[in-house]
Amino acid sequence: MKTNKLIRKIKTSPRIVVIIILMLIIGVVVIMNFQNIAKQNSEIKAGVDELTSLESRDLFTMEEKIDFMKHEAVDAGNYPDLFDSSVVYGDSIAEGLGLYGYLRASSLVAILGKSIDNSQEDVPKIVDLSPRTLFIELGLNDISHPDSTLDSYIASYEQLINAIQDQLPNTQIYICSIFPVTDKVLQEQPVFSQIETYNAALIEMANRKNIHYIDTYTLLKTNPQYHEDDGIHVIKAFYPLWLDNLVKNSDLSKLL
Repeated sequence: MKTNKLIRKIKTSPRIVVIIILMLIIGVVVIMNFQNIAKQNSEIKAGVDELTSLESRDLFTMEEKIDFMKHEAVDAGNYPDLFDSSVVYGDSIAEGLGLYGYLRASSLVAILGKSIDNSQEDVPKIVDLSPRTLFIELGLNDISHPDSTLDSYIASYEQLINAIQDQLPNTQIYICSIFPVTDKVLQEQPVFSQIETYNAALIEMANRKNIHYIDTYTLLKTNPQYHEDDGIHVIKAFYPLWLDNLVKNSDLSKLL
């Protein structure tokens, strides 16, 4: 009798071992699946957080944000790409941005002798380019024009801004201060002594109209070595400094 019980016990033991092994395998599989699900959920959450962060920069398209996530345009000097959705509007100083290859034609509306007084004629060009960001650099030609006054300058500037905002309501507008001239030019042409007064009026107007103002005056004033021999225009080496200044003081900095 005892012998029969012992034989049955031996026969049933392998079954128990198999069941235990199966339970262990199932347990391992469950744990691994749980870990994989947790990892996937973590990755999904990270992706959602990243997209949420990107979506907060609603000024730019998703394609632009992704393209510039690892973009170091300022350090690399890759300004044409960084300003791809922007336009710089200005006079002969701004022309240098195109002449030296810093910006593409599609990012520049710059005309020799351009002043605020006749800027309305360029509004269609700016509208056609439909920039997300617009930088305006105008004033030296207005100051030197005998028929121009501070009041007429500001009035024309406001008209320009109104015309652009009416047709491009989503464009971010940045006003650049009027660049300084050298001390030698000030002695020869005292009319340019009004530059700081004009810039103060630009700041007041920008605040009143809730428009961004970027101080580009100080940049050149403290680095007069970047002036051309005429004391008004600037040499090629100045343009990266100017563009860096525009980037760091505008929404373009979000693309870096």
